[in-house]
Amino acid sequence: MPAPTAAARRMVERLGPAAVAAIAVFLISLAIYVRTLLPGPSFGDWAEMQFIPAQLGIPHPTGYPLYVLLGKAFSLLPIGSWAFRADLLSAVAAAGASATAVLIAARLGVRPVIAAAAGLCLAVSGTLWLEATFSEMNGLHLFLVAAVIHRALVWRAERRDRDLLLGGLLAGLAVANHLLAVTVVPIVILFVLFDARSRLLERPAPLVQAGLLGLVGVSLYMFVPLRGLAGPPSIYGKFLTWEGFSSLVSGAQFRGDMHFASVASVAAAWNAVPEVLTQFAEKSNVVFVAGALIGGVVLLVRDRWAAIMLALVAASSIFFFANYLGDLDHYLLVAWLVFAVGLAVAGETLLNWLERRLPARREIARAGVLALALPLVIASGNWASHDESANRVGEQFATLVFSKLPPNAVLLTYWDALTNLTYAHCVDGKRPDVSLRAYDVAARVVCDPVTGTLQDVARTRPVYALFVFDGDVGPLRSSFDLVPGLRLPLPYGDRDLDHSGILYRLVPKP
Repeated sequence: MPAPTAAARRMVERLGPAAVAAIAVFLISLAIYVRTLLPGPSFGDWAEMQFIPAQLGIPHPTGYPLYVLLGKAFSLLPIGSWAFRADLLSAVAAAGASATAVLIAARLGVRPVIAAAAGLCLAVSGTLWLEATFSEMNGLHLFLVAAVIHRALVWRAERRDRDLLLGGLLAGLAVANHLLAVTVVPIVILFVLFDARSRLLERPAPLVQAGLLGLVGVSLYMFVPLRGLAGPPSIYGKFLTWEGFSSLVSGAQFRGDMHFASVASVAAAWNAVPEVLTQFAEKSNVVFVAGALIGGVVLLVRDRWAAIMLALVAASSIFFFANYLGDLDHYLLVAWLVFAVGLAVAGETLLNWLERRLPARREIARAGVLALALPLVIASGNWASHDESANRVGEQFATLVFSKLPPNAVLLTYWDALTNLTYAHCVDGKRPDVSLRAYDVAARVVCDPVTGTLQDVARTRPVYALFVFDGDVGPLRSSFDLVPGLRLPLPYGDRDLDHSGILYRLVPKP
């Protein structure tokens, strides 16, 4: 049997040092994420994504068909609960994004050890680590966008048709996972077209084929009407109409929060830059941010095409972060990717400088390995705040709420609590006698929707209401006497119980 070192050497020769570094980063990142993964249900969108994909349902806008289909595949794994398997998908995707950052840096001339250090810095940064331990499509979004950028770099260097075709497919899949990809994919496409304009004019067929493959990826949105055909019509029937389908996919209900088409939006993005840099430093460290900025300047001098493309991608990320709700940190994930690549370029530049001035190459190699200390420092600073392995808040919340409801009760509640309680009720089978209801009677996260008006339901079953703000129960006062009960801890727009509200009994007025 050959010695392990010889086998490892042959593997490196076969795959290439950059691929081996990327694989190592993937495995290390995944191990960290699995160790710190949230084991049970969460709240809000995070709880929804722990069971809706497993049921092949349609989640909140914009539908996220690729994520739903992959979530279904992960739900079939014979390990843990549905919640754990959904969180595992996020971990795998985020680890893949970190590994792809290594490949991008390597394509820009960064040696494997420095690229690996930068990829690990991205993996243990606060924003990506958080997304990796909870179920949502954001880690997959970053992975697919990173793959599109990497494929553009490969195409530029090697001009193989297969790379252009694969890039087209990846671009379509990125859009089918998250519409946020449209803030990145067109930029990459424009740079590819500009770089290869002469070749593509001479041979446009590969470009047409790549576009068709992109449409194949985007066509996954057909899952929405196909799921609508399966019914039940009362819940999914609206997606069989163009109005219902387009409203979901375009996120029409959120347009009031979008401010992308005004002069003020540019100013808002510019004004957000100091806040973003501060956030990046807090969730990694100052060395990460400073190195990324220096690397960006170096790349601009050495490879203007790649530097401008990546700068525009990062600027787009910041623009949409600043002009949507302003507190959705995952909108900055692509900017984090660009910063990690810039950090890698800065590290390579520093090592090249040392090599020109120090004769002992062995010492230079050791200096390269020392770059791995930076992700260790960042990880040590973030571990305590991002280790979700002992987080049972979601389970405890469901247990508490259900313990306060009498037999056969109906609970009217809001999204963040509803998804958590639905997981406990519909997936784990807790309190089968209880029914859950949202203001939207066709809420797609309820497995046993209660039909009829609340007044009719209240004549035969005890009805309760649980909301964060008393104003939300105001409209009920015209038909019910609200009998206040206990004040309970509640989630609101976050992954924790940072609010509270009163559990009311709804008694029909005579």
